[in-house]
Parts: sequence; C-alpha cells; structure tokens
Amino acid sequence: MLRNLLVFFLILGLVACGKGQKSDELTSNKGVVEFEFLDSLRIESLVELYLADKNEQTQHLLFNERQMEELLITDLKGNIISRFEPKGEGPNKVEIPLEVAFWQEGIVIKEMSPEHKFNFFDGNFKKIAQSPALTKGLNFLTIYNSHRSFSVLENDGKTFIIGQDLNMIPDLFLDEKSENWSFYENADIGYIYYRDTEELKTINLYPKTWSPRLEEKWAGRVSSYLQVSKSDNRVAVLPSVGNELFFYELKDAGISPLFQISLIHPERKVDFPFDPKNDYVLYPFFTQLFSGGNYFLAEFHTELPQEIYDTFRAKGEEFHSDPEYWSTLENYRKVKYILIDKNGIQGAISELPISGSVHFMDSNDILYVKRSSENELDYNVYYRYRVFLK
Repeated sequence: MLRNLLVFFLILGLVACGKGQKSDELTSNKGVVEFEFLDSLRIESLVELYLADKNEQTQHLLFNERQMEELLITDLKGNIISRFEPKGEGPNKVEIPLEVAFWQEGIVIKEMSPEHKFNFFDGNFKKIAQSPALTKGLNFLTIYNSHRSFSVLENDGKTFIIGQDLNMIPDLFLDEKSENWSFYENADIGYIYYRDTEELKTINLYPKTWSPRLEEKWAGRVSSYLQVSKSDNRVAVLPSVGNELFFYELKDAGISPLFQISLIHPERKVDFPFDPKNDYVLYPFFTQLFSGGNYFLAEFHTELPQEIYDTFRAKGEEFHSDPEYWSTLENYRKVKYILIDKNGIQGAISELPISGSVHFMDSNDILYVKRSSENELDYNVYYRYRVFLK
C-alpha cells in the first residue's frame, strides 16, 4: 500500500480566510476519546474493497474495488444486494471512474478526465445525467481509496455537491512565477455544484488566517480537505500543512467562516518546519478528514526523521527502490487521528482499538475500521466502533 503511493502525484491539503487579519480562534479544550465496539461485517469478495459511502435512509453501504472495476451495495451485515461494473465505454459506463457516492435512489460517479464531470445513475445503474465540466485540465492526480473529495447533499428534493479539486487551478497559476504566497489569494479550489440549475460556485479554500497565507510564505500548491457534517450545515476545512482546522457554516451563498482551532496531538510537533521542496515523508501532513454527526476526525501520518532519511539518500538517487527504506518508512510513518466536536473540543488518538485504519465515519459517529492484515480473508472485514469525547 505504502509503496503504491509513489506512483501517484501526491496531493496535500490546505485552506481559506485578508491580509494580516486574524479570524476568531478558539483555545480548544482537550477531551478523552472513548470507543464502543458494536459489531463487524464481512463482504464476500475475491478483491479488496473500500467503503465509499453509507445511505442513512436505507442503511445500505457502497463499496468500490481499488481500480473502480466493480461497485457493490450491501446491507449492514455485509450481504451483497447488487453489483455494478461502471468502468468502460457505453451509455451506462464511465471511461475512468474516480470516486463514487450514493445519490437519491442511485449513485453519482466523478470521472477522471480533464473535465472531471459527475455522472448520475438511477437505482438500476442507468446513467440519466451528466454535469457540465468541473475543470479544464488534468494537472493533478489523486487516487481516492478510503475517502472522498466531495459530499452529496439533499435539501427539499434538490441536490448539490460540495467539494474540492486542485485541477480547478487555472493554468496561469501553474508556472514558477506564481510560486509565491499571493497564489493563495487567487486560486479557488473549492466548489458547490447545484444539480438542478447546473450552477457552479467556486470557493477559496486558502483562508486568510491560514499560517502560510497570513505570514506570506509559499507552501506549495496544496489542497484542503473539506467535509460537511452529516447532521447539519457545519463545514470543516483542514489544511494538510500547519495545525489549523477551520469551521464554516454552509449557506446559499457559499460557506461563511465561524472560527478556527489549533489541532494538538502528542505525536505531532507544533510549528514543525515545512519546506515544499522536501520529500513528503519528512513532514507530518494531514492526509484525510472524516465527518460524522457530532464529530470530525482528522488523520495524519508521523514523519520520517531527517537524519534517517539522509542516511538512505546518501546511498544514491535510487534509494526509493531499496526494500530496507520501505521497511523503515513503515516503522516511522504511522497513522494517527484527532477527534474534534463542532465546538472545537478535541481528543488525540494514538492507537485505534485494533491495528488498522479508519475507512468511513457515519452520521451516528460510528467508525468503520479495517484491520491491517496480509491475510486475504481479512481484506473485507470492517469493525464498527462508536466514538465519544469525554
């Protein structure tokens, strides 16, 4: 899994709010995270699956195979209800499917293409609509396995999609001349797409009070993780660089800033120096953001110490192909989490109840955890834990 990361263009995350201006920042109280084990589910499949979504009305789960060759819909026990092979050419296909989510009675698939269109399917997997172009190029490549870059929301029978995509950055901001902090004032990488009117609103997800923009420092063309609460209109935006988490309210005109907090974890150094020219393994980037009903869950990976990295680099430019390097990387690059409620209270998670990683969080604040295992029989077993902050 870790080795596969290098074949992808690494997309990292940031966010958005006037020069030298500080928004409302709360001093976040710390809580203790508790886990309540509920049950587990296993899906009978010969290929490894990833949990993409949950339909809160039907209590159905949506899984995708890594290459999106097959989609499965199951009940909460893992019993398969239906299957669909979305990939290909034809009236009910998507040439290169990238991400998938439930939508009304069917599903919506975001394609990988220069336009990144949304493809809408009914409950019988018949394609009934396609969105206008979201982007005008394919300059950044992100492969989503256990998280998604957009949220599908329903309001009074109308659908709108809110998300982020680095490919929304105009070409004029992709040359070396634009590699300065003013880039963050002009590049809108967030969007709200209104399905019924086909209107597309863009959002600046590089807040004015995000540290690199506030301090006028270049941190690279990095992305932000944006999630909407599954119980109300609270929005959280997590920069992958820095320590800030930003809260917004979703409104008709877009998102309105509320407050921000500084995230704290005993295994993530505060004000860790960042150089966008360095190898990504040298920084504890935030790598995902999940949303539940009452909580958000931030994920990060601990860094590889510089001195250890330097010993491998001294062996030559081909050190990335050294098995010992990958073994060392797995020992140091550990996944960690921070649970945050909608008032900014947070709790650090150093270890999950079982060895594994979070793949999904539902509206009841239940985490779907997949165990780390080389055993094929464990590939598609998910353990469900409800989380609380005390």
